[in-house]
Amino acid sequence: MFKARMKFAKEGRAKYISHLDLMHTMQRTMARCQMPLWFTEGFNQHAYVSVALPLSTGYSGEWELLDFNLLSDDVPPHAVEQLNAVFPEGLRALEIYPLADGGMPLRDIAWSSYRITWTLAYGIDPNAFAADVTELFARDTVEIVKRSKRGEKTVNMRELMRDLSLTVSGQTVVAEVVTAAGNNNMSPEYLTRAIAQYLPQYPIVGAAYHRLCVYTDKMQAFR
Repeated sequence: MFKARMKFAKEGRAKYISHLDLMHTMQRTMARCQMPLWFTEGFNQHAYVSVALPLSTGYSGEWELLDFNLLSDDVPPHAVEQLNAVFPEGLRALEIYPLADGGMPLRDIAWSSYRITWTLAYGIDPNAFAADVTELFARDTVEIVKRSKRGEKTVNMRELMRDLSLTVSGQTVVAEVVTAAGNNNMSPEYLTRAIAQYLPQYPIVGAAYHRLCVYTDKMQAFR
């Protein structure tokens, strides 16, 4: 058995594929291009495929990571091109490599960078919005209720984010930000919630989230 990792993009209409459907899509696509997937033994055999940090439905990303097992001794030649030839619209393989060839353990994931695109209600000054959002997240403390499977708790989200920058483009404001991932994961959606809580004078009519990269705790790009 040979362990491999694929970096892929999930964009366009594919961002609406749920995590479970994405797993099925990956398995069917690999079968179509005759990738020698390793299957579990027993009565209910299935291929082992696992996505690190699955995106929420509706999010897009260009640094998505899929681990899988192969029966071959190496990644098949032209595997990326063969997958892209049969992938549905919006999914795109970028790189496939052996985990033994420098692949990092998933426990090393600590941060993710995102691009958030906020669309403001008509009549709202985007420059004033950008200035007030910059001031909000420059504070030492921005408390918000964070929800998880273990319940709700109030956290200082400033401890879970860094490197915020804003760009105004018409009636939209684009933010790039790094948020905590792994055990202390904070979705970029919490920035939108914080704006609604602390700056209610700026109604946001649309928000789009796109993951740009995943990092270790030392801000090294995860691979």
